[in-house]
Amino acid sequence: MTKLFETTTAVALNHIKQQPRVLVITSCTGEKRFKPTNQLTIEDFKDAKKLSERSQLLSEFSCPAAQMYTGLQHMRAMEGVNILRSLRQPDGKRFGSYVVDVKIISAGYGLIPEDRVIVPYSVTFNSMKSNEVCSWADFLGIHEAFKQAVVGYDLVFVLLGDKYLRALNLPVETHTNQTFIFFASNKSINYIDSDKAKSEVFTLSNADASRFSCALVGLKGHLLKLIANEVRENSDLLQNLYREPEILKDVLDKQPNQLYLPLGISFSKEKKSRVKNQTKSKPKSTEEDLHRFLELRPAVNKHLQMQYFIPEWDDKVDAGYVFEQDKFSPNRNAYTDDIYAHEIYGERNYHGILVSKVVVDKRKSKKNDIEAVGGIRNFVRFPGKIMGDCGAFGYIKQEEPPYNTVEILDYYEQLGFNYGVSIDHLIVGPFAQPGVREKRYDLTLRNAEEFIRKHDSRGYTFTPIGVAQGWNPEKYADAVKALVEMGYDYIAIGGLARTPTKEILEVLQEVYPHLTPTTRLHLFGVGRIEAIPYFRHLGVTSFDSAGPLRKAWFDAVNNYHTMSGKNYAAVRIPFVDKHSQRIKHLLENGYERETLKLLEQDALFAIREYDKDKISIDDALNKLLAFDELLELPRNGKVNPAAKARRLRQHTQMYRELLEARPWQECKCKICEQIGVEAVIFRGNDRNRRRGFHNTYIFYNRLQEFLNSEN
Repeated sequence: MTKLFETTTAVALNHIKQQPRVLVITSCTGEKRFKPTNQLTIEDFKDAKKLSERSQLLSEFSCPAAQMYTGLQHMRAMEGVNILRSLRQPDGKRFGSYVVDVKIISAGYGLIPEDRVIVPYSVTFNSMKSNEVCSWADFLGIHEAFKQAVVGYDLVFVLLGDKYLRALNLPVETHTNQTFIFFASNKSINYIDSDKAKSEVFTLSNADASRFSCALVGLKGHLLKLIANEVRENSDLLQNLYREPEILKDVLDKQPNQLYLPLGISFSKEKKSRVKNQTKSKPKSTEEDLHRFLELRPAVNKHLQMQYFIPEWDDKVDAGYVFEQDKFSPNRNAYTDDIYAHEIYGERNYHGILVSKVVVDKRKSKKNDIEAVGGIRNFVRFPGKIMGDCGAFGYIKQEEPPYNTVEILDYYEQLGFNYGVSIDHLIVGPFAQPGVREKRYDLTLRNAEEFIRKHDSRGYTFTPIGVAQGWNPEKYADAVKALVEMGYDYIAIGGLARTPTKEILEVLQEVYPHLTPTTRLHLFGVGRIEAIPYFRHLGVTSFDSAGPLRKAWFDAVNNYHTMSGKNYAAVRIPFVDKHSQRIKHLLENGYERETLKLLEQDALFAIREYDKDKISIDDALNKLLAFDELLELPRNGKVNPAAKARRLRQHTQMYRELLEARPWQECKCKICEQIGVEAVIFRGNDRNRRRGFHNTYIFYNRLQEFLNSEN
């Protein structure tokens, strides 16, 4: 056994010069692709002959283990694995299953490879007592199977809950040249022992579920997917984790906090059954699957105009910014002098603006500034409609919202909003758990009832909007029905911002029978140009989204949008003198500021000269990439030639595509006409936000094209 272990380890170490060989250990889930009434039980697994006979009876439901489990952890983990397998090595070959293997601890079958064909069963360690876990795991031979399974792997991710970890009966023999990364709960630590291997234990709690915007039950798989996405951006990451597993915390700390959390819709039993039965037939394409919603009768309110609102988050720019010199206007006051997109264009890029109270409250003087200029319309200097809401994402973790109804009614009226939204509480992620969700649901409806009653009795002049929250389509529908009965003719649906389009349409399908011909329906935080026909058909009359704006600087690739739907990557030329993280990292690793400054100025000069047709595309690319190739220096300062070459190829392709198309020269929007090629340079607020304004202009005009095509 020792010789076998040392031989396979030597092979692995030789291979690690390219990528460490990865093994993912995950667990079975209660949710399965098929769930017949006669699925296997623990008694079937105790008798080999009976197991064979019963498995034969269930053969029509058989499939590989990777496809059988449909629980959140398994689905997210496999998404991460597939991302890793799709990446390419320096020789152009995909990572594939040689680099990444998956084995699953099944409470029925034991430790099995992902391609093992199995049939549905109903056995889980989670329902067993501690002594039962140990004896049943011993019967299944899980400890010995795990010991054999990890041989030859460099980096092992273990994604197991308490009782599945106990079933491993650690430690097993490992090698000093192996690394183990465990995702587990605090109380699982006592079950973890990696023997000689390096290890890192990342403990998870409900707070982490909230932080990473994922239900706790699926968080281990979700984190693996996050790591895979990071590997896609930094191909050295797997090697770095293998060598220094403690950097995992830094990797995960980089993940941005989300303003909205996933809904995690749970459908009724009837719908679940329908979905499972469909898995036996050939799956439909996404377009075909969504098209069925257009076959429903149109919503009775479809004659109402559809409107797009943009959230107000102080997205302004210096009107007099000098791009050639990167200088601000003299004596500029950012709060009073900077301007919004609608002031640059002089025409609408959106029908309205949404202003959240939590955003107003974030800067203490902002409310006073709004009052001082005579209200919200004068403050944002916008002639269209202005909607106000409380900004439930800002107090999502509090047991109750920090506002009361009269306070909010007075706030909307005093600041001059056209529309005011009742006080709601988000039911998403960990806050959609039983016991919590019911309280938030009832609180949101009680607030809505009090809101419209006091609005009508006290003579407020703005239009009231009632909010519907829920945790499945039926609950959303019940909430909308109740709001219509309360007297609302404008209703907003919250909590769907990060929900897949199909699930949003499932909600709307349940909701729209309760709409009246005069009911307006708003979607909070959902702006998807490809989904507009479906939303419109099912009664959505308005929505808000900052997505097109934010993609200008948050998206890794799709920064500059066009009317054709084609998106381009902006060219990254960061300021050397403003100490961005990238520049700071280069300086810390021995690069001279003067050298970086020269590369920065050469890159700026090159793209401007190319725009004027004074140099060739190849000359421009050489200058751009000479600076760009330094910007992803690994954290340890050591450059991996293969990773550097791969990134250089990717960025060469992206930048060449942009330069060949010259989309900024074709665009007729005022920003592109005014600043030209500066719009596609990823560099500071005054370029990035202007590019975001351009994206919003494109989004609005594409929306208008669709709406006009209906007439």
